[in-house]
Amino acid sequence: MRTSKKISLIEVYFIMLLSLGITNHVILIPLILQQAGRDAWMGTLLTTILHTGWVYILFFIMKRTQQQSIFAWFKDGLGPVIGWIFVSIMTLYFFWMSMVILRETTTWIQVTYLTQTPKPVVSLTIILLCVFVANNGIRSIAIISGILLPIVWVLGHFVAISNLQYKDYTLLTPLFVEGYTPMLKSMIVAGGGFMEMIVLIFLQHHMKRKMKYLSIVILSLLLGGLTLGPLMGAIATFGPVPAMESRYPAYEQWLLVTITKYITHVDFLALYQWISGAFIRISLFLFIMADGISFKKSKRRFWYLLGLGVALSALTLIPVIDRQIELFVLGKYSVAFLGFVSGLTLFIAIMVTFKSNAKGAGRS
Repeated sequence: MRTSKKISLIEVYFIMLLSLGITNHVILIPLILQQAGRDAWMGTLLTTILHTGWVYILFFIMKRTQQQSIFAWFKDGLGPVIGWIFVSIMTLYFFWMSMVILRETTTWIQVTYLTQTPKPVVSLTIILLCVFVANNGIRSIAIISGILLPIVWVLGHFVAISNLQYKDYTLLTPLFVEGYTPMLKSMIVAGGGFMEMIVLIFLQHHMKRKMKYLSIVILSLLLGGLTLGPLMGAIATFGPVPAMESRYPAYEQWLLVTITKYITHVDFLALYQWISGAFIRISLFLFIMADGISFKKSKRRFWYLLGLGVALSALTLIPVIDRQIELFVLGKYSVAFLGFVSGLTLFIAIMVTFKSNAKGAGRS
C-alpha cells in the first residue's frame, strides 16, 4: 500500500517554525533592535497582535482556492502566460531568500567556528544536503523538521533559563523615551519577517486537511513568540544599547552560559540551532521552486534542484554579491519584503476573489 505524501498540521508547524524562525532569530532581531532599542519588544508584540488579523487574508486565499496548488491555480485560472510569470517571480523571490540565509550561515560558521575551512566547502556541503532533502519531497522535510525542532526548542529554553542570573527585566522600561517613532519603525521591520507566512499558500496542496483560521493564528503567535523571547532576553541581559550594537544578539546569549564552574563554552550548541533552521529553510524553498514546474521525469527535477543549489552557492561566494547581500540585510531587507509580500498577498486575494465571483456569475 502506497503511503500518503501529504503532511499533517503538526508537521506544517514544525516546518514553518524552523524555516521562518531562523530568520526571526538571525536577521530580524538585530534589525528590530537597531530601529527601536528598548522599545523594540513592544513594537514586536504589537506587530504579532496585528498579524493575527492579517493572516485571515491567507486563510481566505486558501479557502477560495480549495487548497489546490497556487501555481496550478494561476496557470489554470489566469492562463499559462500569467501562470508562468507568477512562477518566475516566486522562483526569484525564494531564490533570493535562500541566498540571504545561505550567505549569513556560511559567513557566521566561518567566522565563529571553522576559521580554517574554506568558505566554498561549508557552502557546498550545506547546499548538497539541502538539494538531497528537497529532491526527496515534502515528507522528508517534514520528518527531519520533526526530529530537529524538539531539540532546538529544548536548547532555546535551556539558554533562556541558564542566563536568568544575568537578566534584569527592569531594563525593558521605561518605554517611548524618544516618542513612538522608533517603535513604529521596528513594527515595519518585524512585519517584513512575519509576512513570510505567505509560504503556507505554497504548501497548502501538500496538507492532509484544510487549514483553519485558528490554526494559522496559533502559528502566527508561535512565530511572534520566537521573535519576542530572544529579543526581550537580549535587552534584559545586555541592556538596550549593547543589544543594539550586537550583530547576533541571540547567539551572544549562548556565550554567557555556564553549567556549574566546570562546564563553559557551550555556545557550539547554537550551531545546531542555526544549522537546523537554515537547512530546513533552504530545503523548503528549493522544494517550492521545483514545485512550480511540473517535471515529468524525476531526473530532470533533481538536475534542476542541483542547478539551483550550485547557483545559490556560487553567487553567494562572489565577493561583490556577498557584499551586496550584507548591505541589503542591514539596510532595506525588511522594508523591501514587507512591501513585496504584503502587495503579493493582496494581489492573490484579489485574483481569487475575482475568479470566484466570475465563476459564480457564470453559473447564474
